[in-house]
Amino acid sequence: MLTTPRLIVIALCAALNFSIGTIVYLVKLPIYLDSIGTILCALLLASDRKVAFVCAWLAATVSTIISVLINPFIPWFALTDMTIALVSAFATSAAVASFRARPMRTGAFIGSVVLYGVLTGIAAGIVSALIVAYVFGGVTGSGSAAIVALYLRLGFTVETASLLSGLTIEPVDKTLQVMLAALLYRATPREFVAMLQAPMPAAEAR
Repeated sequence: MLTTPRLIVIALCAALNFSIGTIVYLVKLPIYLDSIGTILCALLLASDRKVAFVCAWLAATVSTIISVLINPFIPWFALTDMTIALVSAFATSAAVASFRARPMRTGAFIGSVVLYGVLTGIAAGIVSALIVAYVFGGVTGSGSAAIVALYLRLGFTVETASLLSGLTIEPVDKTLQVMLAALLYRATPREFVAMLQAPMPAAEAR
């Protein structure tokens, strides 16, 4: 399952998660952009969705391990990473034909980006809201804490404020991430994508 090309993709996608996610965290923007590599990994391996999930989840896990040096909150969101990997592998990967089509079918491309971005955002937002509310009391080190604080000032409970914050930010954030991942997938050479497929058994190769 973990061939050399796939290990390279896992490492590259983990580095993508870490680099962009860390910049956004340090700037304290109210978005995350820390799962582009996870989504990209799932798209690159879309021909086998189980493999796509495992590799996407590994990319997310590796980036989480590295990111803990910068962001001590991030390990608590491992379940969110798994959720994003699941949705990316078993849902978003269905759009690879639209993402790859040449010439680009703009309507289909944008429609798929929005559909799967919102789907990923809702799933991630619900899972993250539980962690934010019950582990951190609504306050984390990211820019999204300001959105939680806004809902708290409006009179909502910590649980509801965390959920509303997630449902406000996550669909927008994940739509941006799906778009960027789709564009990177589109730009990846066909030869490299072909290398990621499992080698044929010797008996079939004859």
